[in-house]
This record gives sequence, C-alpha cells and structure tokens, in this order.
Amino acid sequence: MKVSSSQNVLTISGNIKSVSHAHLLADEISEIIKDFKEIKIRILDSISITSSVIGYLCKLASLGHTIELHVTNKELCSLLDDLNLTQLLKVQHIAA
Repeated sequence: MKVSSSQNVLTISGNIKSVSHAHLLADEISEIIKDFKEIKIRILDSISITSSVIGYLCKLASLGHTIELHVTNKELCSLLDDLNLTQLLKVQHIAA
C-alpha cells in the first residue's frame, strides 16, 4: 500500500489489509485533521478496507469531521453501502 497526501486529500493505492496499514492511515489522517475539518480520501485500487480504518473514519465523522471516500472498486463501494456507511462517509464511486 502506498499513501500520499496534499492539503486535505489522502490518496491510497494498493490494498488496505493489515494492522500496519491501519496505523499508517490513522497517522496520515491525524496530520490532516490538524488543519482541516474536511478530509477527502481517494482509494484507488483496494478491494478491501480493514474494520479498524472504518471505525476510525466513523469516529472522526461523529466528532464533526466531514469524510469523503472516493473509491474506484465497485465491490468496495457495495460493501460500504451494505454497511450503511455511504451517507456517513460520503462514499462515491469514481473512475480509475
């Protein structure tokens, strides 16, 4: 997994599948929320996302942060919808 950020946009390529990935993402997002209330996360090709990342994003949303997930994988979008997270995390399917 590779992560890059610019302003309030975090771009993730590769699968999000391990605890170390979750820690890395939490650290990156923690830096972004120091300066921004709105966070845009682009998940470019992951077919999964760990429950700890989902929990962290839900916690941030409950604390008043606006989270937008822009996801390229249709199955991941469908999973997030099945978990009733589409509105809370503003999930959008985008072209790769």
